[in-house]
Amino acid sequence: MPVVLAATHSGCLAFTDSGEHETELAGCEVSALAPAKDGACLAVVDGCEVWRRVGSGTWSKVASTDICLQSIVEVEGDIFAGGSDEAAIVRITNGGEPERLVGFDAVEGRSEWFAGGPPLGVRSLTATSDGAAILAAVHVGGIPRSEDRGESWTPTVPIVFDIHEVQAHPTLPNIVLAAAAVGLCISVDGGKSWGVLSEGLELTNSLAAAMLEEEALLSIQDGPFASRSQVWRWPIGGTHLEQVRDGLPEWLEGKVDTSHIGAGAGRAAIVDGGGNLWLTKAGSRNWQRIATGLGYVFGVVTLP
Repeated sequence: MPVVLAATHSGCLAFTDSGEHETELAGCEVSALAPAKDGACLAVVDGCEVWRRVGSGTWSKVASTDICLQSIVEVEGDIFAGGSDEAAIVRITNGGEPERLVGFDAVEGRSEWFAGGPPLGVRSLTATSDGAAILAAVHVGGIPRSEDRGESWTPTVPIVFDIHEVQAHPTLPNIVLAAAAVGLCISVDGGKSWGVLSEGLELTNSLAAAMLEEEALLSIQDGPFASRSQVWRWPIGGTHLEQVRDGLPEWLEGKVDTSHIGAGAGRAAIVDGGGNLWLTKAGSRNWQRIATGLGYVFGVVTLP
């Protein structure tokens, strides 16, 4: 059965399409979620543990680290997790012990990275659909990219773009996008080079991004402490952006922060700063609010 997972300070909320929910990992802080193959999901639990959820809803612990984590992705069986209070990445191979990636620590230009509000950290991770490249959104440090499973990294987008989230297309390995202070950053060569799309936006500050087969979603707000926000869409391959309404209000409450848009298999979910959870089963249209009063949510994912 399809489910929407929401990560919170006191567990992982598992929602049905009607808004009914159960609390999984009750009493644990779940600070990051990422979908994996075959309906599975990865999570960062209690700051420094990695857990896996299988399609039946059963969770199991994968590993513990000595680094506080805030982002996670699985690439062909290897798990990569990014630090929250230091810009580090660990790799977990075949359920073994986490290994800090020294190549990431040595990436060119690292001395120019800086903390922009929150501590300097790896805010999000993604991988191209063919697994050939891994990309890390460093706040504030651009998007380092690796083609050798994390052994070495190359800087890509300018640091001044102020990247918040990076996401790869689910099936097209050349398409990657990033939410940034300058608008929507788009790559059509797997994250090697980037352009910026902001035409039509009065505000450009984007904190969240997600990818469907035919369109991408991004949040727009007037700053990191915004009192209201919007969600916009980019038809993949198109030259313009357009605001998403289709059941959403003109302005959502608070900000739609990094990881607060989840998408996949034709479904998408949004959680806003007011604790409202919005769901669509039709791409980016026909939104319905299925829950309210959620308090602070670290992120959402949609699972088939």
